[in-house]
Amino acid sequence: MYSNIDRIRAQLDALDYKTTIVESPRGQVVSFEYRVEAGTHKGKTFVLGLSFQGTEEYPEYPPHWIHISPPVDDQKGGVVERYEVDGRQWVAMSRPPGEVWDDMPTKHMQNYLTEHVRRLWSEM
Repeated sequence: MYSNIDRIRAQLDALDYKTTIVESPRGQVVSFEYRVEAGTHKGKTFVLGLSFQGTEEYPEYPPHWIHISPPVDDQKGGVVERYEVDGRQWVAMSRPPGEVWDDMPTKHMQNYLTEHVRRLWSEM
């Protein structure tokens, strides 16, 4: 049986992202290079990671935590944790998509990246 991280990784791999699994203080994180499309970081590439709050099942529930390396400051508030894994600095931000995810007719990583992650970057 596949885990949430396995399902997300498979969808990201199908979108031609090269993914890896990172162990963080929040558990397993699927990470990949991401080129920012909006906001003050537009055009920059970061390593982005996705993980879950608890035992919720994907795709009914989306990833709750967004991990970014190198860390950026997000003025929106919420829970933010900084950590290091294998010499790489990360920031983990609690950023559930809420109604954005609930309103999506197709719950898939392509839509999560397009609707939620892009909006998050545009607001930073």
